[in-house]
Amino acid sequence: MTGPLAEALGHVRNAVWQLMGSDEPNALALGLECLDLEALLNPDDREPEVVPLELDAAVSLAAAARLLDQMRDHVTPAAWASIQSLMTKLG
Repeated sequence: MTGPLAEALGHVRNAVWQLMGSDEPNALALGLECLDLEALLNPDDREPEVVPLELDAAVSLAAAARLLDQMRDHVTPAAWASIQSLMTKLG
């Protein structure tokens, strides 16, 4: 799969990896929330695109949000709520 969704999924997957590898107190819970976000965005279980790693999970999610904004009509409202919630929690 290619295109904005595949790239956005790649950034979400990077955020999961960054959070799961962190020793921050809430990192595991936030990583699991990112996995839930990935499931909302990708009900057909398509493979995410491999994208460059951003500085941290918050930057990765911001990159995903920018890409998803290009296809706003195809993104479920629950996914937008999840992205906003995660970005708020990540600061």
